[in-house]
Amino acid sequence: MSAKEQITFQRRLDLEGAPNIRDLGGYQTRHGNTTRWGRIFRAGRLSALTPRDKAQLQQFDLRVICDFRREDEYLKDVTDLGDFAAAAIHNLAISPGDHTQSIALSDFQSVNGEQMFEWMVLINRELALKQTHTYRRMFELLLDTEDGGFLFHCSAGKDRTGFAAALILETLDVPRDTIMEDYLLTAQYYPPKGELEYLASKYTESRADVDLTAFQALMDTREEYLSAAYSAIEEHYDSVETYLREELGLGDAERELLKARYTE
Repeated sequence: MSAKEQITFQRRLDLEGAPNIRDLGGYQTRHGNTTRWGRIFRAGRLSALTPRDKAQLQQFDLRVICDFRREDEYLKDVTDLGDFAAAAIHNLAISPGDHTQSIALSDFQSVNGEQMFEWMVLINRELALKQTHTYRRMFELLLDTEDGGFLFHCSAGKDRTGFAAALILETLDVPRDTIMEDYLLTAQYYPPKGELEYLASKYTESRADVDLTAFQALMDTREEYLSAAYSAIEEHYDSVETYLREELGLGDAERELLKARYTE
């Protein structure tokens, strides 16, 4: 039995320095297949992995990592997989709020929870409609990864990563209800201790006089957020299948290749 066959697969990897890293295996598709364990992973930032964490990740033979963070984010929290990691890291930067500037250009000092919620809804619509070139590139890399593990992540592993996971599971014919369940799992593992303060420092020059509760909607994983992305797609395209084909380059041949590789 190989080392990989001895792995006990589970939804959330037990990593001390990355609480929201998950395996997309084990999901039933509409056609009775199951997504393969140990091949595709979603995560938050990977800058605080312990030696034990790094050893565990090496079992999955990661070949490609897609990092959706902006330059300032990944320079602040540099990915460290250990000396023996062979994964190629591709920076596919997404800046949430690029096209929805009302809050992004504010100093965040006067933002309340309702405004933050509305901004998050708009951001998720933007992910679907304005970031298609980035997600198309992710799929190009996924199609080129013939063996080993594929991982994609952002800072929290929540929004940019959550929509990416939804797209991949859609491509593999996983039902929408299951996709939403996977999305909402983030609420169990995020935020880790200290994340509220981290976000406040990330979006403001000083935490002084900042109402930290206003950032709760930013930290939350809510069904309304992913639903907003789907609504945007459905408003502009005949179907999700049309969106995948026209915007992400996923025709029948590409989808069949991915299903053959990542489902069983």
